[in-house]
Amino acid sequence: MKRILGSLMLLSIPLVLFLAAAQSGRYYAVTAEIRQLETAQSEWIEENRKLLSNMAVAGARSRVDESMAEAEGYRMVSPSTTLRILVRPGGENRDAGQGGGL
Repeated sequence: MKRILGSLMLLSIPLVLFLAAAQSGRYYAVTAEIRQLETAQSEWIEENRKLLSNMAVAGARSRVDESMAEAEGYRMVSPSTTLRILVRPGGENRDAGQGGGL
């Protein structure tokens, strides 16, 4: 009985070492994947910061006016020269009965 137990203990040592090496390999792989994900996340965060700052800059009225003044073919339109068309719901039904067409 002692001989069998001693043999099992002797065989269990390499098995435990193999399992420890396998576990450390998995740990290393997971650590590398986490680093990669953290890098991607930091890039996304930086890109979002840039987008938010661009939105804030573009949203400022004075900045928009400056940008448009430099743009080719841009001209300010005043409310007095703007034509507004009011479209009411059901307007198509009233015109259909007049027989107008194109």
